[in-house]
Amino acid sequence: MRRCRRQWHCRKAGIVVLTVLATSLPAIGQSLRPMEGSVAVMVEPGMLQYGGFGEILPARVGKLLERVGLPSRNLDVGDLTTPDLLNPRDFPVLVMLSGNAFPEPALTALQRYHRAGGCLVLCGVPFCHPCSRKGDRWESTGHRNHFHHDDNGMGTGGFTRIADGTVRIEHYGFQSNVLGLGDRIDLPRTAHIQCLDPATLHAKDEVIPIIGFFRDSARDAVPAAAIIRHGCKHFNGAIDAWLGQIASAPGEQSHYLATQLLTRSVALCLHEKGRITRDERDAIFTMMDAAAKPSPLPSGLTYVPLPRPWGDTYLPKSPPPRRRLLVVDASECAREERIALWCLQALTSRTQPRLWIDITPEDRFWLDWHMEKGHIDGFDPVDDWRSVFATFRTAYSGAIVPDPDLYRSDLLALNMAACEDLVVTTRELAHTLDIPVKIDLRGRFETYAEGMEWVWATYGSRLSRHLCGYHCSQRLDVGAFAYALQWRGTVFWLAGSIDGAEPGADIHREKHVLARIMSELAPNTPILGFPSGGEGIGPGEPAGVAFASTYAKALVCNDLLRNTCVTSGVRIEQWEQPPQSKPPELERDKIYIALALSDGDNQNTWRAFMGRYFEHPAHGSVPVAYGMGPPIVDIQPAIARWYFEHAAPDTEFFADVSGIAYTKPGVYGAAYTDRAAVLDGFLDWTGRYLEKMDMHTLRTVHGDDALLTRYAERLPGMHSIVADMGCYSGYKGIENLTYTLNGMPVFRAATTWRNGKDGFLPEIREHVGTVRPAFVNGFLHCWTFDDLAKIHEIHATRDPDMVFVTPTQLAGLYRAAHGKGWVQ
Repeated sequence: MRRCRRQWHCRKAGIVVLTVLATSLPAIGQSLRPMEGSVAVMVEPGMLQYGGFGEILPARVGKLLERVGLPSRNLDVGDLTTPDLLNPRDFPVLVMLSGNAFPEPALTALQRYHRAGGCLVLCGVPFCHPCSRKGDRWESTGHRNHFHHDDNGMGTGGFTRIADGTVRIEHYGFQSNVLGLGDRIDLPRTAHIQCLDPATLHAKDEVIPIIGFFRDSARDAVPAAAIIRHGCKHFNGAIDAWLGQIASAPGEQSHYLATQLLTRSVALCLHEKGRITRDERDAIFTMMDAAAKPSPLPSGLTYVPLPRPWGDTYLPKSPPPRRRLLVVDASECAREERIALWCLQALTSRTQPRLWIDITPEDRFWLDWHMEKGHIDGFDPVDDWRSVFATFRTAYSGAIVPDPDLYRSDLLALNMAACEDLVVTTRELAHTLDIPVKIDLRGRFETYAEGMEWVWATYGSRLSRHLCGYHCSQRLDVGAFAYALQWRGTVFWLAGSIDGAEPGADIHREKHVLARIMSELAPNTPILGFPSGGEGIGPGEPAGVAFASTYAKALVCNDLLRNTCVTSGVRIEQWEQPPQSKPPELERDKIYIALALSDGDNQNTWRAFMGRYFEHPAHGSVPVAYGMGPPIVDIQPAIARWYFEHAAPDTEFFADVSGIAYTKPGVYGAAYTDRAAVLDGFLDWTGRYLEKMDMHTLRTVHGDDALLTRYAERLPGMHSIVADMGCYSGYKGIENLTYTLNGMPVFRAATTWRNGKDGFLPEIREHVGTVRPAFVNGFLHCWTFDDLAKIHEIHATRDPDMVFVTPTQLAGLYRAAHGKGWVQ
């Protein structure tokens, strides 16, 4: 019968924020005999991953195994499906770290391998999310389970859903844990994960728990990670390591735990298959015991507010641009040529912006607008873009050449260029432009982290302590980095799940280096750019914003902005909200809805995307509030002015998102001992810019009532708070979405984008029910409602008792309904 080893008493383990480096593992390869065969690792470029161990890149598994003396070979899907290539003789163990996802074209080959006794080391809930290649990318083909024991299954077992509880290392009878895990292994204190369901396995399969999930209401645990010894007829003799989701959380602790589980599981399978001896297996276990535990990221910082060296603005402003600009058409230039031009723009703008670069017609549109509004008198086209390097020869001292064989060497070069007044270019282009090469980085650094450590040690005192930026190497030719280079802002990039496989990438070491840099920058410092360059390129938006927020850095999303060195030189002091029409009279049988459109945290959208709403024939027919990031008045005020001047009577602009810039308020300043003081400093900046922009409400990302109360206390000039980027689980019913904190109305979002535009009105009806009057924050996701016609459609199909208003009117109606009078 199926056997699940008895669960023993629970040992509680605390959470420690840590990191681990593969190089911390002492190599013991010389102590192992040559092994017959190799460990196979599925490494398929672009393969999707759902759940599992996101902190270990498949391409890096070979290095981990090499450190313990185990040979491995990476196999892509083409290899897996090559007849007779994947077999237990040559590859006794196959490691697949794609979580729930798997390549459907390889299913038959994987079944054949497993039935022949091949061992699998897996994470997530494997074989339930088939994927196939469409063109040059992998896509999901739906949710279909292939983990059962049948002719089309893999026999690896399904899952059971478990509520929150405690995890613990499980013991093998009275012996040590089957993987030799000791009490020094830190586990999450509580979890909410899918565990292995032994009932989904064959009766003759043996389940040996590695880590158990202990429900507070139950005496026994279920396996959160386990070894499966197959005794069934389908997969008899195969051994699987079902490692689940226990190490799925982002961060260094999960990386350490995942490394331990994976390496030990491979060693166990190899021993039980007779490829290594018990002594060799135990030697690997001992080595893993000795592996350096992750060290904590910087924390416990002291909050010391520091004045901006450039003056009393959140972001630095260039000097007013030259009255006549030189305009370079770079639309046909190569990547390295554009990067050189952007460097030149940055260096010349330190004294006075003189150079405008055209890439698309949009650039010429805004140049014409600056001339129309009198910010410049005119411009002169440059016939040959190369000539400007001779024209501005005194602006730079030479060239710096990145290493083409080191991913993000160009970012290292930008930091040096900012301090040494250099142009980043190739040797060939430097020769063409007649620029002497002052620094050549080719072969200089082995890893990006090593290079960034050297840059900070060498140039940290010369780089700005009040400005930094996420800048993706793949997008440098866009030119957003020029503004950071102009002001000597530190630029960097954390690798993600895909670009983490690039030469010289080391995700966890990089995180430590950048955390140290962020900890030494001034608190409440803006961070430019964007932490995602596409799927798996960079840490991603949620993780990247949270990481920066921890160190009190607020994101200004300018990763696609061009010519900011010039546009930031414009000064516009007077801002007034568009005049609104007379508000409706309060009727107590109505539902009042304010439409609050994203994506104001993203400065890029104001270059062109938002224009589609203002130029649409239906503009002005529906009251719409547009979230706008307040730093727009520092870096592109003339563009913001275009929108203010083209607003309709029932248009309102509000601060998006979370205040002066984009943060995760729940973790903002978490690395500081006095988080309250850090947040107050952030809110002080927010209050000043709300007043400057004549804005009277803002949207936050998440944030509990205690946090929103702090906003209400520190920002008394607001009429309300339109909280949340969509309605989150936990907030159900209008009584939990609309209420008052510290005398200020709070309107939490009542809608999402998950059901598309057709879900907008049904979601409101669900939350409001029979409550009247009702006051609703109708969150509009701009990427879902990307056309004003879609907004006009929900207005046209509204219920008879629904009235659409601006946020100002919504707050006034709410106060009137509660006897507080109108907000003026």
